[in-house]
Amino acid sequence: MAREYDTFVLEDPASVPEDQELELVVRELTPDDRRYKYRSFYAKALISKSESKYSDILKVRLGRGQLLDTPWSIELIKEVSKF
Repeated sequence: MAREYDTFVLEDPASVPEDQELELVVRELTPDDRRYKYRSFYAKALISKSESKYSDILKVRLGRGQLLDTPWSIELIKEVSKF
């Protein structure tokens, strides 16, 4: 089962690089334990604007929270501790 995440993009979504390792903040929308839904964390990940390229789904929100119509795909490489 594919996991779902979301993230905020504060720039033009067309300028977000694809298939490169990026560090971003993501929220997990489908955790195994639902008490942890919406848990945010820093992660290194590969993203694609194609919904089917990677195994997990990434829902992209713009600066004011507007959700893009089409979801992207994401592959988490590792969680990064920033604290």
